[in-house]
Amino acid sequence: MSQRSKTIVQIVTSSILSGGALIVLCAWCLKYSDWQIREHLKVISPLFLELIFIGIVCTVGAALMIFVQQHSVRSLLASWSSPTTVALGGILIGVCCFLIWVVPRDHRIYYDEDIYENVAQNIALTKGGGLRHDDNFSRFFPGLTTRFIGSAGMCNEGRNQYGEYTCYRLEYNKEPNAWPHLLSVVYRIAGVNEPISFLTTNILFLVSILIVYWIGVLMFRSRPAGLYAAFMYALTPEVLIWSNTVAAEPAAATWAAVSVLSALLFVRFRQNILLFLYVLITAYAIQFRPESIMICIVTCLLFALEAPAEFRKLRLYVAFSFLFALIVPHCAHLFAVRSMTWGATGPKFSFDFFLSGNFRVNSLFYLLNLRFPLLFTVLFFLGLFLKSTDTSSHNIKPKFVIVVWFILFWGIFLFFYAGSYNYGADVRFSVLSAIPLALLAGNGANAINSIIARRIPRDIGHCIIALLILGTFISFMPFVRAISQEAWAARADHRYAQEMLPLIPDNAVVLTHNPNMFLVWGKNAAQASLATEQKAYFSGFFNRYSGGIFFHYNFWCNVNDPLQNSFCKNILSWYQCTPIATFREQNQEFALYRVERK
Repeated sequence: MSQRSKTIVQIVTSSILSGGALIVLCAWCLKYSDWQIREHLKVISPLFLELIFIGIVCTVGAALMIFVQQHSVRSLLASWSSPTTVALGGILIGVCCFLIWVVPRDHRIYYDEDIYENVAQNIALTKGGGLRHDDNFSRFFPGLTTRFIGSAGMCNEGRNQYGEYTCYRLEYNKEPNAWPHLLSVVYRIAGVNEPISFLTTNILFLVSILIVYWIGVLMFRSRPAGLYAAFMYALTPEVLIWSNTVAAEPAAATWAAVSVLSALLFVRFRQNILLFLYVLITAYAIQFRPESIMICIVTCLLFALEAPAEFRKLRLYVAFSFLFALIVPHCAHLFAVRSMTWGATGPKFSFDFFLSGNFRVNSLFYLLNLRFPLLFTVLFFLGLFLKSTDTSSHNIKPKFVIVVWFILFWGIFLFFYAGSYNYGADVRFSVLSAIPLALLAGNGANAINSIIARRIPRDIGHCIIALLILGTFISFMPFVRAISQEAWAARADHRYAQEMLPLIPDNAVVLTHNPNMFLVWGKNAAQASLATEQKAYFSGFFNRYSGGIFFHYNFWCNVNDPLQNSFCKNILSWYQCTPIATFREQNQEFALYRVERK
């Protein structure tokens, strides 16, 4: 095929992909209401994520085969050596020790982490006839079966029986679905259980350390800069804390970094398969959190600065068109959940939040040396202004890309109503900007060593700086080890619910405000509101569950919320409730009741 024919094909392909995707998105959002779109996304969102994930696995395998044949891997592994292996191995072993013996393995954002696990459970286990959709879903997809992938959503009434899981009432969650989908892949391999969820986050953290190293090497063309960056990222206190949870932020940060690494690999080798891999990885990375889509700005800036000639070629525009086509369901998701309050009593984003304290709090977070090492902040600024003698002579461009990366994922929360790092457990948002900060700090540490290398041997300088970084982190170990009072009542609710599990027969059902966690633990569970809002339907539970009906008097029965309180009060007053187990934590009461007809 001639060059002119290839150009025509690329133009047509790009036009069809981008134009068709835009038409589908606009028609979808204009024709259907928000709740109808959410019903569609129960199947469409995990289906697209599954196809993208399979594409990533296949493309990585194909790229490795091509690179091995072309001997291109040797040039990349030139940045690898025995000392590098020892250093990275030491970092990874040290992190494993911290995760096992120092950092508490616990949920820290309630009850989001339970919801992620249950959404993953539904994606993994509701294929084929296992999921009984509600009437609304059936109206939009008559006769549709989901044999390829399960449905995304949190289950408000579900059953675990004889090794089979069934969800009767599925509600679409407002959060994007990439993290639950990734968990669902693990669940399909290893089974649904909570320790596997924590282990998945741990593994992603270890992978992210290696990713940070390679980004540092490719951006600054320096092994020490990459090692310092990986070391400081691994010792960032909040990153360690949240990497022993099931929160979405560690995974979102990791996949954003993978997207940047894939863009760097394309810039380095300019292979079409790497451009295709970048598209797939970025399409997946975008769908971890609402703000994850901003990673496209970072990678496009990287292309513009490091490979400007690519913008004169049509293949980049074909790639962007394909990327847009892949994230159409995610764009529809953002459109369909835009009207949800997300817990806000007013606007979710406003300049007033910037002025009222978010900027001050989130800036001082890096300067007070209380939850983030001040040394890392100092090295970040030194890495911005200093130049190492062993890096590329022109390193302003990668610095600019990293600064934009940090500003985007730090700055977006300055305007968010819950964006303050002092607002509840929302300090987890700092994890999203930790990688770019560590990258520049790594360059700063390497630049400092280049200066002191004029007086002492370079290797001794590396040891001194590494010991200084480690010594700085040691003072944060009590902070990393602590489980704060934040969300103490919800944490107690979760802990006591686990103690109640042996008291609940396998063929019984638990009425609770949080059926997600009981379903993940292998029990049958349903929303407590059913007893009030659908009393006739609920009465069938007495015949359906031979093991009985149990009521979990939980966190939402204690909070100052009249609606949630009413669901608890109605069950206790309308039915004969016998206490099976009771617990108290400060002024909160938690209990398990057996429910029978009066």
